[in-house]
Amino acid sequence: MSARILLLEDDESLKLILSRALSSAGYQVRATASIDAVLNWVKAGEGDLLLADVLLDGTSFLESLGLVKRLRADMPVIVMSAQTTASTAIGAEKGGVFEYLPKPFDLDVMLAAVSAALAETRLRHNEGGSREPTGFIGQSAAMQTTFKAIARAATSRAHVTIRGEAGTGKRQAASALLRARGIRTEDVVLITPSHRTEDIFASTSAASELLWLRLDEWSPHQQRAARDALDTGRGRVIATVSTPGSRAPDTRLLERLSECVVTVPPLRDRRSDIPVLCDAFLNEFAARDSQSALQLSPSARQLLEAAAWPGNVVELRSVLSRLALATRGRLAGPEDIARAMLTDSADRPDALASHASNLASAALGEPDSRQVAVDALDRALFEQALTRAEGNRSKAAEMLGVNRNTLARRLAELGETS
Repeated sequence: MSARILLLEDDESLKLILSRALSSAGYQVRATASIDAVLNWVKAGEGDLLLADVLLDGTSFLESLGLVKRLRADMPVIVMSAQTTASTAIGAEKGGVFEYLPKPFDLDVMLAAVSAALAETRLRHNEGGSREPTGFIGQSAAMQTTFKAIARAATSRAHVTIRGEAGTGKRQAASALLRARGIRTEDVVLITPSHRTEDIFASTSAASELLWLRLDEWSPHQQRAARDALDTGRGRVIATVSTPGSRAPDTRLLERLSECVVTVPPLRDRRSDIPVLCDAFLNEFAARDSQSALQLSPSARQLLEAAAWPGNVVELRSVLSRLALATRGRLAGPEDIARAMLTDSADRPDALASHASNLASAALGEPDSRQVAVDALDRALFEQALTRAEGNRSKAAEMLGVNRNTLARRLAELGETS
């Protein structure tokens, strides 16, 4: 079924031109010059997208934009205006419009904006209804910007570079883009830093759809082979690049691939998404292990939301997986979070300081906060040391740098019988 466009325009000539252009592009169009008529249509559930002029017979549509969003929060809105002032553009942006088109504009630009807005809507619905949890979800402004960039990229045959810190979900962003482009996973040639130079050249020259992972880890020879292959092949490439990466990608290759750029934000820039990510991951683990989903106490949630997360979404997922396995059948509190966070971090020298800060933040909300933090840290240390020592207290004490009697006495104080 073709998408339904609601058109709000009081210039009869322009209304006719826009209606014809949209109809020729395959859309169903319902046009009016009345804001009240549009509001009634939106309230009745009509239309998949609203294309509206800002100024209608002296009345600003932006004054009604909030009501449109309350009636249909998921409906994309594109506004048009001959008043190309900062206040108009800012008002449109604050109102949550998908695109602001200053008049005059090319019909192709308008049609591209409509296509991108509808693609973004499909992307959100697909992500929300996907049975395969990816963690690539969120309502934050930062993630909405990323979704919008993916939607735009989905309407083009351009090469795409997906940038972001390690662990932000660049691979998931690539998968979302492929789905939005209607490309099956089995039709995509996947190339990683482990591929030989000759294989990269051959695959890139012959394939029509390619996904290049971790381009910043490719050797100069691999990158040159890929650049040469792009000159001979006609395939579309989606490449992921970590920022900062292990090495700077070849400048000319990166320029070729950056016809369209999607940036995936770090978790620290989208903290408001952490609660929904936690729920999504815990539900995933519950289904995986045939268990009820783990419940988090309010203070545990506060700790998770305040944490630094240098490893981004991947780190959050790992911590929650350990937490779900360790605390089955009971409410998880701050001490459980701290224990799950305390892992080997040789590759991140700042991780211990980061986790210590998280533990301190959680403990300060409790009476006798210093002792609460010390007890939580000791429990986690002793538990992991005893696990690694296979229950041998002498070996565990040696790992911890204390004698066996000190370990036994402290375990007794903590009420531990291990």
